[in-house]
Amino acid sequence: MSATVTTTTTTTTLHRRHSPLFPNILTFATLNPILNYKTHRPFCLLSSKRLVDFKPCCSKKTELPELLDSENGNVVLEEEDDIGWLPAFPHVLVASVSNFLFGFHIGVMNGPIISIAKELGFEGNSILEGLVVSIFIAGAFLGSAGAGYLVDRLGFRRTLQVDAIPLILGAVLSAQAHSLDQLSLGRFFVGLGIGANAVLVPIYISEVAPTKYRGSLGSLCQIGTCTGIIASLFLGIFSESDPHWWRTMLYIASVPGFVLALGMQFAVESPRWLCKVGFWS
Repeated sequence: MSATVTTTTTTTTLHRRHSPLFPNILTFATLNPILNYKTHRPFCLLSSKRLVDFKPCCSKKTELPELLDSENGNVVLEEEDDIGWLPAFPHVLVASVSNFLFGFHIGVMNGPIISIAKELGFEGNSILEGLVVSIFIAGAFLGSAGAGYLVDRLGFRRTLQVDAIPLILGAVLSAQAHSLDQLSLGRFFVGLGIGANAVLVPIYISEVAPTKYRGSLGSLCQIGTCTGIIASLFLGIFSESDPHWWRTMLYIASVPGFVLALGMQFAVESPRWLCKVGFWS
């Protein structure tokens, strides 16, 4: 009785970029020919003689073909450091200065409000004390309402630079105030700039940040706001010993406005806005 042995020959099709370049390199020849190659994920094949670089283009790490060390059979996979967020970080950081100012002006009146009321002559009047604080929010409301009109015509860079003008002027005017009216007017100007920036900065960050890092870079808005609040409360500690310290605090508040105006001169414009106005290149 004779047995018939059937031998089946399986032909494996290799992508041309994964074909062995050197005969002395042992590769694991079971590459899937139907993989959808999209993005580059560099890795290295180690051998006893030399190091050969292969760059398959797989959409997922799980789709990468397995490569074995010719000596011990271990899978060798090495990826580059992921620093795709770095090119956009300076631009996002500069824009987040406006959020720092937002937080700073929220808390700048908490500590020295008693000294301010005593010096400007409305001590004990809780209504006027509340007006000095709340008129900042009223200005922010109007500033946020007009932000869209400006950005449609000027772009994000120029609009953020224009918004820095009331931030600087309002801080300086408040620092030099000798009456309640002057202080309220300065606070109102600051609110105009803060309100516009509070609307524009998150949109600007989302449009210049890579999609993969949009959430991480967008968190700098809240980080900037919280940092500004902490800074203003910390500086407010010194107002207990110096009744005129509040003027110094408001002068300090003008400095980030200059940083914002100068930094946005070197920042990139929103690509969405550039496409909207016809700058496709």
